[in-house]
Amino acid sequence: MDDTWINCPHCGLKHRPRAQALCPRCGRGGASAGRESAVSLPSIPAAARASSTGMPGIPVARASSTGMPSVPVARAAAASAPVSAPPARAAEYVPTVEYIPSLEPTPAATSTPAPAPQAAPASQASSMLLLGGGILLLNAVLHLFEFLFLPSVSTDPSLRAAQLAGTLVGVGLDAVLGVSFLLGSNRFRTLAFVRLVLGMFLFGGMSLYQVQYLFTLVVFAFSCGVLVLVWSKPSSFLGGVALTAVLLSVAVELIGFTRLASTQSLDERMKIALRPDLEGRQLGAEDSVVGDRHPYKLRIPSEGWFRRKESVVRAADPDIDLWLSHPDYNAHLTVAVRGWNEAQAENLREARDLALHDLRLQYPDFQVAETSDNGTPLLDASLATLTGSATRAGKPFQFELSLYKTGNTLLRVMAFGPTRSFESLKLAGATTGLRPD
Repeated sequence: MDDTWINCPHCGLKHRPRAQALCPRCGRGGASAGRESAVSLPSIPAAARASSTGMPGIPVARASSTGMPSVPVARAAAASAPVSAPPARAAEYVPTVEYIPSLEPTPAATSTPAPAPQAAPASQASSMLLLGGGILLLNAVLHLFEFLFLPSVSTDPSLRAAQLAGTLVGVGLDAVLGVSFLLGSNRFRTLAFVRLVLGMFLFGGMSLYQVQYLFTLVVFAFSCGVLVLVWSKPSSFLGGVALTAVLLSVAVELIGFTRLASTQSLDERMKIALRPDLEGRQLGAEDSVVGDRHPYKLRIPSEGWFRRKESVVRAADPDIDLWLSHPDYNAHLTVAVRGWNEAQAENLREARDLALHDLRLQYPDFQVAETSDNGTPLLDASLATLTGSATRAGKPFQFELSLYKTGNTLLRVMAFGPTRSFESLKLAGATTGLRPD
């Protein structure tokens, strides 16, 4: 074993030689090594060293603890031969000062807590906003469908204009807000709040005015539900309640559309919705209508006719008992019932002349084309007719008028429509199809 020791000139550490010649404490080297002994001594057994004397070079026999004399051992003389160098040892890693890790523990206070508890509410609010955006886009489509396919009860022009304006503004706003929220932007949340509150009271109030209680409830439930989703930061429970209200209102509307489509085509519904003065189902050539104030039956000349509402008819002429309209061609077919004494005529020719006078008052350019008698006096006849043309709302119209006398009642049947569609609608001769009972 090598007994050579080295003192580090930098830190003073006494250590054995290293392969890299670096101090194990400070990691530096480069100084000359101070040796304690330059030679190596042969190893002596422990028993022999124990029996050696304090005098150099003289062997002495001593008694052991058992009483037996110990064997004298001669000390080896100093070796004159040079001592061989210790065998090369495997290089070992000596850390330098730069790579010595710190043994001090890292304080727990310096660790940064994970922000997981704060991320969950933000993610939930974002999901609610996205959900609200999708619902607003769906509402834009449903709102347009409501206006097109749900007939309005009111025929007031100002109310209809307000409904149309509200529909266009509502559809546009819902589309813009829905796309914005789906893109993750919340800068229009205040606008969404104003739109939902105003829409709730505007459309809900109009529905309540038209005695549509179910639709009023749907409007309020939908508006409140979407308002909770897009404006506040609801909890899971409150968000679920709001979503349930929205889904129920949408389900009611979808069920209503399905029932409407099963009883009447959406095309007919749209015609009635765009013409609030119409009602009922569409009438065709195979249908006939009967009078309310007098027993008669009138055959429908062609397809696509609708009844006009009684309130509209009475406002136009109190004597009119039936008014049919064709919304596609703006054609009309009316039946008026008057007492013979009220007609202030002695025969049908005088009654026809009075009807012609009324037409010329309403249409100053009315031109007679043909009459049933062509100037021959009508004595006891039960039917008188005339045809002619005039300009109505800036367009050429053709007219046909037939007068019936049944007892003390005068029935006046008149058909009029655009000249280009008068024949295609089979209005020529339609007034003569009435059968008094």
